Amino acid sequence: MMSEMGKKRNIKIFSAVIAAIFVFSVAGLAIMQTGNPVNAAPSSNIGVVDTSKIITPDNQDAVAAQKQLQQAGEDMQKQFEQQSAGMDDQQKQQLFQKMQGELATKRQEIFKGIKDKVDNAVSDVAKTKGLSLVVDKSVVLYGGTDITDQVAKELNKNSSSSSSDSSSSNSSSSDSSSSNQ
Repeated sequence: MMSEMGKKRNIKIFSAVIAAIFVFSVAGLAIMQTGNPVNAAPSSNIGVVDTSKIITPDNQDAVAAQKQLQQAGEDMQKQFEQQSAGMDDQQKQQLFQKMQGELATKRQEIFKGIKDKVDNAVSDVAKTKGLSLVVDKSVVLYGGTDITDQVAKELNKNSSSSSSDSSSSNSSSSDSSSSNQ
């Protein structure tokens, strides 16, 4: 009878050890799945930019781009009128479609410069604020750090400093020294 009790006791101990190993392994897996919250925090810094508010109608780059686009449209219209003088309707339609494609390409070229400047301003502000991701406000339902105003200021600062470099080289150098402090 003693040996039977010893066997039962050994089985209980063995079962308790297996249960403890199981609990610890599940706990270990759970900890590994959550990751290290200290490392995850910096990568969750998300900036939000409302691009519709960045380029204002009085922005020098936007005004210049609008003038270039308007001039290109007028030039294309004159060119179409000259080239389509002796054409039938089908030929005019083909010429019109071709010129529409050329105008679309010209528009992309004109606005690429503005987009590049906006991207650079967003990048500069994001680096300054330590943001790892910046998205357009139109795709964000909730959250994020709104950096629209800072991007607009950076864009206007870069735009005005590049357009008036020769007349205000002293003021732009004092601006850059104050931004470094």
